Amino acid sequence: MRWKDFLHYQRRSRLAVILLLILILLTMILNGVLRYGRRSEMMIMQNETLIQEFDSFLQTLKERDPSPQERDRNEGFAGYATERKKDMEKTICEEDRVARFASFPTTEKLTEGETIRLNETDTTQWKKVPGIGSSYASRIVKYRELLGGYIRAEQLLEVYGMDNERYGQIIPFIKTDTIVRRLKVNELEFKELLQHPYLNYNQVQAIISLRRRKGNIVSIGELAMLDEFTSDDIDRLEPYLEF
Repeated sequence: MRWKDFLHYQRRSRLAVILLLILILLTMILNGVLRYGRRSEMMIMQNETLIQEFDSFLQTLKERDPSPQERDRNEGFAGYATERKKDMEKTICEEDRVARFASFPTTEKLTEGETIRLNETDTTQWKKVPGIGSSYASRIVKYRELLGGYIRAEQLLEVYGMDNERYGQIIPFIKTDTIVRRLKVNELEFKELLQHPYLNYNQVQAIISLRRRKGNIVSIGELAMLDEFTSDDIDRLEPYLEF
């Protein structure tokens, strides 16, 4: 037997020896730098902790691998536990869904003959209309604020997502009114005018240019003479403009 045979280690043993040497070297350096007072005591405690952790690491290297029978048994148990966990999670989710549905407050719907006002109704009241939920109620009120109020019930068809079927379902419960907020054409700035759904960028730009050229606009007829406005645009805008 050659002397080199005494220095032959398995891979895990070599790793352990290297880590131990690194640990010893770091311990010597740290003890040399912090060797006075309480710092030294703290470092000693830390070093002892590192050594204990390293001993635990070596112990895990020495533990034997499980036999094939034990491995199969463990895998079978793990599979069974996983399936049971999935069943429990499914049951919990179902119970949670039922509990949330049971605790969710229901909105009492309007019955035949009952109505709401087109422009004076908030989202809570809109949700009482059959066929209208939280999303549609919020869209209807938001679009009404952008317009300044609904002139006709047919304008509800301009609300995002509203179709003829839903409109036909809700129209018997709606009472129209003419409460609108008008745009002060000669006072509002570019961005304020552009917020209105019936005005586009080119039209607002034409209004601002006309104001700069001649001063205040006195009637909607002056807008009708501009190329940016069609007769349909004028008809839609007339109830919302103030000069």
